[in-house]
Amino acid sequence: MTKDNDGINHTTNDEHQGLVNAMACFMDNGKPKVGIFWYDMVNGSLFGVEKIDAEQAVFVNGKATIGKLHKTYWQKQHHRAESKGDTSSIFYSEHSYTMIPRGRIFLDEATDRFYVCVGHWLNDIDQEHFREVLEDEFNLPEDFELVIDHHWDLGHGWSEEIF
Repeated sequence: MTKDNDGINHTTNDEHQGLVNAMACFMDNGKPKVGIFWYDMVNGSLFGVEKIDAEQAVFVNGKATIGKLHKTYWQKQHHRAESKGDTSSIFYSEHSYTMIPRGRIFLDEATDRFYVCVGHWLNDIDQEHFREVLEDEFNLPEDFELVIDHHWDLGHGWSEEIF
């Protein structure tokens, strides 16, 4: 780094390139992902997305997904919103992660196909748009399957710790 006359540090070209290279790992590499999400039915968009490249996921009982739980993620975001007094945040106003449409993307080891588990709320939305949003966010192939499971129904869920 070099300091200018005002005492402000500036990176050299080599340092700049090093920073750019360090940030490159955060770019979307276009590979399919597994993970969790919530769905905003009003805006038709995902939020609270946590994902990893499917090739990095560990298979357990023939299924791969991210090692994060909806419950844990929601609690962390809820406490963060409370501590900041962010009353406009859904994480602030809603105490239960089960009251907002949510889902999880899995990769099946036997078929090498992706499937997305959601609740019966799927029947109340534009499924074509929802598929497009999922394909875009998780780089899923078009042939992924939507699976309705009561675990992801609004207000319902058993302990995700069994995953």
